[in-house]
Amino acid sequence: MTKRIYIKIPASIGNMGSGFDCAGLSLKFYNEFTVTRAARMKISFSDTHYSVSSKNVSGLFSRAFAAGLKYYGENTFPVEMAIENKIPFKRGFGSSATVVLAAVISGLLFAGRRIIKKEVLRIAFPFEGHIDNLAASLYGGFVLGGNEGKTVVRIPTPEMLRVIAFVPGEGLSTKSARDILPDKVPLSDAVYNMANYGMLCSAFFLKDMSILKFGLRDRLHQPYRSKIIPHLEGLTEREISPYVIGACLSGAGPSVVFFATDKNVKKALSAVTNAINEKNIKGDIHIIIPGGRTIWKIIE
Repeated sequence: MTKRIYIKIPASIGNMGSGFDCAGLSLKFYNEFTVTRAARMKISFSDTHYSVSSKNVSGLFSRAFAAGLKYYGENTFPVEMAIENKIPFKRGFGSSATVVLAAVISGLLFAGRRIIKKEVLRIAFPFEGHIDNLAASLYGGFVLGGNEGKTVVRIPTPEMLRVIAFVPGEGLSTKSARDILPDKVPLSDAVYNMANYGMLCSAFFLKDMSILKFGLRDRLHQPYRSKIIPHLEGLTEREISPYVIGACLSGAGPSVVFFATDKNVKKALSAVTNAINEKNIKGDIHIIIPGGRTIWKIIE
């Protein structure tokens, strides 16, 4: 009988540019989960710097864990979950998706089942409601998802691509960021995004980063979310530097991500830092390599 499991799940950029709710990119920084059979449910975090409710995380994990077990007719049971949480909560890097994936994978492994990624997504999808973060973190690389989470296309990340992430000091709930969105958008905005989504996909299919900047442009969610994320418009709607390919909101925000090649990333970082300092916004800036993927193993 399996007693302890280790799972390592990468952060992701959801809603990537024009790919609202359907395109994501995994990143090489991770949440690590150690899940152990126990007498009662318990959760612990390695880093409490970013505010998060352990009750909410525990509840989300428990529900998804039970769903993973139920998928094969198994009853749920308590576990202790220790999270090495390097992905900040409420900052737009898919932290909740990592919890859901860890829970579902744990449930399947404790049930003695082989991990089939399509099944993992099928079980996990109802807990997230959109595919971008889930698929990117699970499959790794740049991922396109559709058909209510049933269809996924993965494209390897170009080796030269780098991400500069600005992570504000204050978080934002996904619900608040989604509530600000309208029920209907102008036809011209929908067409604008369709054209740019083609550019986004083509940039990764062709490994041509010169057209990525068009694919990062959006009118479906960023203009509306800029009302509650004041720094967004100033960082994404103007060219900061010729060394920065483009920028977009990461997930529901409030973090903003900038893209550059490995050759130009230091100059791009300097330009991004200057732009943020000019606005006097508090937060952290990191250079991240894209392309992380989920791994798991049974410890005992």
